[in-house]
Amino acid sequence: MTQADPIANSFDEWTQLLEVVVGRAEHYTEHHVDTSWRLFFFDNVAPILGNTGPSQPLLQIPEQLVDELNEDIAGLVDTLTGCGVNVLRPAAPGKAVDIRTPQWDARATPPLNVRDQTIILGNTIVETAPHVRARVFENDLLKPIFYRYYAAGSNWLSMPRPALTRDSLDDAYFRRRGVDVSRAAEGEAALGIDGLGLEMIFDGAQCMRLGCDVLVNVANVNHELALRWLRENIPQLRFHRLDGIADNHIDSVIVPLRPGLLLLRSPEYLPFLPEAMRSWDVIYPPPTDEPEPDYSGFGFVVPIASRYIDINVLSVNEDTVVVNSHYPELVDLLEKRGFTVAPVRHRHRRLFGGGFHCFTLDTVRAGGCEDYMT
Repeated sequence: MTQADPIANSFDEWTQLLEVVVGRAEHYTEHHVDTSWRLFFFDNVAPILGNTGPSQPLLQIPEQLVDELNEDIAGLVDTLTGCGVNVLRPAAPGKAVDIRTPQWDARATPPLNVRDQTIILGNTIVETAPHVRARVFENDLLKPIFYRYYAAGSNWLSMPRPALTRDSLDDAYFRRRGVDVSRAAEGEAALGIDGLGLEMIFDGAQCMRLGCDVLVNVANVNHELALRWLRENIPQLRFHRLDGIADNHIDSVIVPLRPGLLLLRSPEYLPFLPEAMRSWDVIYPPPTDEPEPDYSGFGFVVPIASRYIDINVLSVNEDTVVVNSHYPELVDLLEKRGFTVAPVRHRHRRLFGGGFHCFTLDTVRAGGCEDYMT
């Protein structure tokens, strides 16, 4: 440790970015296709996987695509470093690892989408309660970074770790919409725990930070428990409940770009927002002519992320935004709105579950606990 190590400070999504964690994807050569994974990505994977069950627990990812992903992540690191941002990386997973608890086993996921398992709220690091079993120990590879901030004076909290038994996950979001997700649980091998039902299960990417206000997507009982925990443990912030704006993450639905301006998937999401934000200026992402990559030569490849994943941009400051170069229509639109766009290549954005906001955890920004809502 040195005296130069900063305290964590990240209240929003747009003030000057000073320090950021960028995820890594070594050994990301398969998805573990269990009930928790299938339910989390249900909208995207159900039409393709059908009733794939435990006879095919590992869905292979071709090594060439992983290599190209790592090349694109290196481009993201270079771009952020060139913008004057200090970039930190998780510890590298040494190999593909199988993990096991008394209730289930899974192939571990490397720390690529670091936004999901952690949220920085001011000077507090909050480790969240993962939905996907394969990700339960993912944050161990970020602990060297967290200890660095803790030694500098940051606060560090963790939601209760969920057991993720066969009875832990709430599918109420889908049931309210008349969507049958029973096939996601076909072949469920996980055990239950007597007396344990729905647990606190929640990802950091279900939040958007706006100074002293935080938007929180709540789609089921799992999330309701987490919202209560956030309010009880971080009372200095105001948490605004968004009523099921998505089944989980919202950073490919709503991305505040600066005070009074947000990127929003479509007008249908405006009524979900707090009343004070409904008068903000809105940029709606344009349609794209960019074709999906051709994976026909790679065998069975499944896109797990939303087709809107390129809305998942990262702001370096109020005027500079990192955008996928494969979405030139959004690049052009943001430039016309006065932004400096840093285009970075991200070829396989739908295969690995995240865009640039997902791949990053902004630990130090210049902003403070400002009131942007009033």
